[in-house]
Amino acid sequence: MASALYTDDLTCSVCLYLFTDPVSLSCGHSFCRECLTSCLRIDNQCPCCRATTADEKISTNYILKSIADKAKEKQQKIESSIDEKRGGNDWLCPDHEEKLKLFCETDKELVCVICRDGEKHDGHKFKPIKEAALAKRQELNEAIQFLTKDNRSINTKTKQQEEEINKTDTKSGQLTNQISSQFEEMHQFLRKREEEIMNELKEKKRVELEKMRRNLESMEVVVSERREKEIRLISAQDIPDSEGFLQWWNDRGLSELEELKDRDAPPEGSKDVNETTMKHPYRSRVDDMNLTPDSLSLGPYESHLQFFLWKEMLHIIKDLPERLTLETSSEDLIISHDRRSVLRSHKNAKSASTDLTVARSNIKFSTGQHCWEVEVGRKSAWNLGMEDTSSRSSKLSRSSHSHPTFQII
Repeated sequence: MASALYTDDLTCSVCLYLFTDPVSLSCGHSFCRECLTSCLRIDNQCPCCRATTADEKISTNYILKSIADKAKEKQQKIESSIDEKRGGNDWLCPDHEEKLKLFCETDKELVCVICRDGEKHDGHKFKPIKEAALAKRQELNEAIQFLTKDNRSINTKTKQQEEEINKTDTKSGQLTNQISSQFEEMHQFLRKREEEIMNELKEKKRVELEKMRRNLESMEVVVSERREKEIRLISAQDIPDSEGFLQWWNDRGLSELEELKDRDAPPEGSKDVNETTMKHPYRSRVDDMNLTPDSLSLGPYESHLQFFLWKEMLHIIKDLPERLTLETSSEDLIISHDRRSVLRSHKNAKSASTDLTVARSNIKFSTGQHCWEVEVGRKSAWNLGMEDTSSRSSKLSRSSHSHPTFQII
């Protein structure tokens, strides 16, 4: 068993024989020089690990050669011993003790001439051993060449898959940057609008509070004056003697009360005197004070802030009209009155089946990223594309212009 394993380590993985003039590659794998040369004619890769061997100097592995030569000598001795036991160098038929000179293609076994003529192999196909071995070696070589070529194709597919993985990684990074950039643009817009709306709110608050505070100050002046008057009148009630009270009345009291009276009230004895006037002829200052109500408002931003900001944001995302206006020169198409939808006419069915009928947008562009939503309804057969207006071709081919202009069709 150890000898068999030892021999396996000295076997070329291409021809499956003991090494003949073994050579080693930088990847560590070894082959017969002739086997490796044949493989490298097909592909500059190691037949085992597919490592690239382009421009690599191939030199004989003398240590491996020495060990392989010794293994060959030992193998030859073993084969010679077997041949001696069998009666010579030739393989003998175990049934007829004749030389095995033929290979039965039907039973896939070595036979002698007597076996060929026997009933067991009647009607079978035979080939000389050397011819059969050569054919099998050619078949083996074809399989090796196929496997080598197929492995090369698999390796190419593997590299392509690795490239696709790298593309995905690269695209993911680009999309990450694009997403971050576009979100940052929206964040900047929202931060700017937030600051503007907050400043607008502060300014409106300042104006409103200023009006209400001015009104409050005027109210406080009236309240202060009325309280002072109330205190003076209450103090007059405390005058004990009638002479002193009448003196106050003549000096100040009468004028104080006259100031409280309603100058627009009807005179005494008038028919317009009502019950309130009869009770007291004084005028209240409450009705003269106009209350300044809270009127702070942000208009539409107060109740639908997100909606209006979303509409404002549309203008920074796309600097294009929301809808396209369509036009056509084809009699097979019907453009709606608002020129934003199109229907196929069934009057010219023959021409419609042979000619390319298109409706073109009135918007043209040569740079940038653009997107629209197109409603196709229940129609399952339709086409949407871009036309190079510089060449009026339905294909997206680049014309002689350095910056071709495209149009939605």
